Amino acid sequence: MHLRILALLPLFLQPILSCNHANMARATDNTSLPLFIPGNDGLAEEVTRGYFINHVSLIVSNITASRQWYSDVLGMRHVFTFQMTKQLSIMYMAHAQGGRNGTGFQTGDELIRDKNNLAGMVEFLENKVPNHFQSKYRKFNPTAQNTFSHMGLIVPDLAVAQARFDALGVNIIKRANELDVTPSEANTMFASAWGYGDLHDPQTQKDVEEALPAIMQIGFKGFIIIADPDGNVFEVQSLVPSAL
Repeated sequence: MHLRILALLPLFLQPILSCNHANMARATDNTSLPLFIPGNDGLAEEVTRGYFINHVSLIVSNITASRQWYSDVLGMRHVFTFQMTKQLSIMYMAHAQGGRNGTGFQTGDELIRDKNNLAGMVEFLENKVPNHFQSKYRKFNPTAQNTFSHMGLIVPDLAVAQARFDALGVNIIKRANELDVTPSEANTMFASAWGYGDLHDPQTQKDVEEALPAIMQIGFKGFIIIADPDGNVFEVQSLVPSAL
């Protein structure tokens, strides 16, 4: 079944290469899938003025290794680490300038000062397990039952970013302009992050095949998928999108 999917990919390329926001918008008039529904919400309740997503929190196996990876690979800055007990520590990391890395430098004190006015931060929580659990190394294992899918990373240039990831030895789950849904371990990771089950299962392959035209339409083939040391998945997109 998966060979059939790969054979079908060229059939999807021509309409996808011409995909743009206008084409997607016109899909709202379609009566068949895929359907694109643009947002048209009115004003939010006044009481929610000032609300924004400040951070996500990840449980990690080694807070030091996480700090190095998120700094070296993503360019995030260490805001602070707070060791609460011998077992429990939390750490915040952020991109400066409100969540976008720019040319302006912010000291650690300035990042701490602005912590509750920053977006896109990551909080890391390390809770060292008791001795009788030490053999159970903590690792994110994406499955179709998980509610956490992935985080999104924007980069100026995907090709440059991918070359850099290679040089740094980053675990690249999916490369730019490649799309393979055969049941390998790497493909299973990003398929599970999309809520799909076992890629060896014929029904799962059928479900993926049905979704492929829409997956291609949003530009997913061009994305890069990477994983951090604990297996948490990042979907890497270009600042200037080629599709939706």
